[in-house]
Amino acid sequence: MTASMAFYADGNTVVRLNQYGTARTPLLTPDGEGHSLTVSAFARVPIAEHLTFARELAAACTDYVKALEIYAAALPDGETDRVEGP
Repeated sequence: MTASMAFYADGNTVVRLNQYGTARTPLLTPDGEGHSLTVSAFARVPIAEHLTFARELAAACTDYVKALEIYAAALPDGETDRVEGP
């Protein structure tokens, strides 16, 4: 099965990390008004696969921050965003 979703973060979005020590897997949850996303590990998938995914997610998030910083630095003074499209 394939799926696609969009999560639009804004100033009200909160990212939570719930840690349970060694009792159970942690949960990563970005929450926004009217929507949330939970990333967690299930027992039916080997923990090594979860670790690989988490490391790739962390690397992609780091790259996303760098790309946003480049984008923000290119905006004219006083402009907060560019209108995209035709």
